[in-house]
Amino acid sequence: MKKILMLLLSICIVSACSSDKEKEKEGAADQAVATETEQKRVEEEKLEDESGSEEAEPEETMETVDETDFSIPTVAIPSPYNEEGNMVKEHTIQEYMEMVEKNGGLVRFELDDYPVRAIESDNISNITNLGDAYIDISEFAAYEVPPEEIPFIYDWFLSVQPDDLKGTPASEYRTWEQATNLERGIMKMVYLTAPSLNDLGYIIENDEFDHPAFNVICQDFFQLGSPSVLIPAPQTGTDMTMYDIMINMKYKWEKIGKFENPAENKEEFEKVYKELRSETNNLLVRINFVLTQK
Repeated sequence: MKKILMLLLSICIVSACSSDKEKEKEGAADQAVATETEQKRVEEEKLEDESGSEEAEPEETMETVDETDFSIPTVAIPSPYNEEGNMVKEHTIQEYMEMVEKNGGLVRFELDDYPVRAIESDNISNITNLGDAYIDISEFAAYEVPPEEIPFIYDWFLSVQPDDLKGTPASEYRTWEQATNLERGIMKMVYLTAPSLNDLGYIIENDEFDHPAFNVICQDFFQLGSPSVLIPAPQTGTDMTMYDIMINMKYKWEKIGKFENPAENKEEFEKVYKELRSETNNLLVRINFVLTQK
């Protein structure tokens, strides 16, 4: 189901570059396919229940649902703290600037090399994410994707060209290796949250707020919006703009996650959801544009 929903959002997001009328048609088609897929799944589960033992309790069907299937995936990383509660890796601002100069303007540490580090400036220690993935320092987890999926993600973003970049060849874009930590992190987050956005859209459309996926999705988005989840630090001029946009995205994630009584306030909740989805769609066009900036 996750892979199907991922493909559906891909279709929907690409349509962000079409006309409004085309958006409506494609969005309706996407929803129809998602609805049909979910209805088939429900019908199959119902048939399985009816063919089972007569002694089975109705709630057993719900118990068989693996809620982790609806979670935004993460990977475990080493704690950035030592036994004394301080950061394992600390740098002065001068040391950090020397690292930046030595590495041609970009500093990147792998997930197993303590990417979350303290950088001290004017007696203030700033906790900074110098990796290319969003990192939750309260759960010691990173929002990472398998390496083999990176080429698909990169090509996906390059395919969503704004009107003034239509037909631009791939050679005019920076490669994945040349992308900044923040650009990479954004691409990963759009990819990882896409299935949850589609699941949430189906739940809203069909008034299935009691579906076991709903609480999982809302909790995931609430956590994404928390201060403990660190955005990759900006390191270029365009990064600064994108960083501000992603700060706003964190607010939208949190807003979805903490929305009270969505079933009783469906219209307002749907509005919040559409704002988040629209902003997610816009990220593809924005990243496509900034990757042409060399």
